[in-house]
Amino acid sequence: MAATPIKIERIRKTFPGVTALDDVDIDVAEGEFFTLLGPSGCGKTTLLRTIAGFYQQDSGHIHVGDTIIDKVPTHQRDIGMVFQNYAVFPHMTVAENVAFGLKNRKVSAADITRRVAKALATVQLSGYEQRTPDQLSGGQQQRVGLARAMVIEPRLLLLDEPLSNLDAKLRIQMREDILDIQRQLGITAVYVTHDQEEALVISDRIAVMNFGRVQQIGTPWEIYRDPVNEFVATFVGNMNVFTGPEILAALQPESRQSFSAPGGAGAEGYRAAFRPEDVRILAPGQQLPDDVVAFGGRVDKTLFLGSDVTYRVQIGEGVTLTVNEYVAEKTDLRDEKTNVVACVPKSKLMFFDGQTGERLRMGG
Repeated sequence: MAATPIKIERIRKTFPGVTALDDVDIDVAEGEFFTLLGPSGCGKTTLLRTIAGFYQQDSGHIHVGDTIIDKVPTHQRDIGMVFQNYAVFPHMTVAENVAFGLKNRKVSAADITRRVAKALATVQLSGYEQRTPDQLSGGQQQRVGLARAMVIEPRLLLLDEPLSNLDAKLRIQMREDILDIQRQLGITAVYVTHDQEEALVISDRIAVMNFGRVQQIGTPWEIYRDPVNEFVATFVGNMNVFTGPEILAALQPESRQSFSAPGGAGAEGYRAAFRPEDVRILAPGQQLPDDVVAFGGRVDKTLFLGSDVTYRVQIGEGVTLTVNEYVAEKTDLRDEKTNVVACVPKSKLMFFDGQTGERLRMGG
């Protein structure tokens, strides 16, 4: 299969009373696994269905390779689509389901047999040709849907939350399988999900969306470690967020003296944020590492998760921060009601404008 780049140029799509897509610009590279991530109603599925041709945009253009496909009918766009609800035909066998698109394209019987066998081998369903969907698990049905999308040898592969109906363990296995298949075929893929972990694991790059707009495009590392605004920071992964007055009140005296707040905040001031895994817990009186800010507090709750533990540490009246730590020994666990000092490297602090939510850079 030949990989093809995609260019989404100022796409706008409205429904009665709702702007689903608001001047969306995205470039997807040839052979890239690109994910649209965001909460329900953010526009990600609308964008995917517009690329596929199920919706017609109000304005803007969709380029696939060197071709603008705005007016190309859905069945002529040469796109493979994998749906959330499997969309397999219950009255057809596995082989018949996979062959469906080829028969509509008037492919010869011999070529259909060859290509169906190849597609089923790719998704590890060889030997299942004569089974019907009711004889398959949910994961196997989704593999049939994937094989059916691939067998037509499309220019693009679009996947609309294909794992959301599977149990947690199967989701993990299937997301790795989908990525392996995409890499093996070298096909350009656009994947829709609301699952942040799934997006971080599977993507070359991610577009985080909200209210029909792209908030940020970047690699998983950039999205997680260098978010451009508070929405991206809090939607992707867990984040401790405090107002300026809250964080100042909770700082220990030695940290308060060296704490630097960002410039450029508006009338609402700023919010300070940091990831739970960037917090280190020390005993009171223990020497602080260099270049940290420290909060005195008390362990309010201990949540043991197996390889690590989550602590809720109360650092002020009604103010609690979350800490994630790796636990090697039972003796490493801290009891509830224990007094502690929570310290965070200054380099891990992020600041956001209290009104707009935009990232504030130190000195800016």
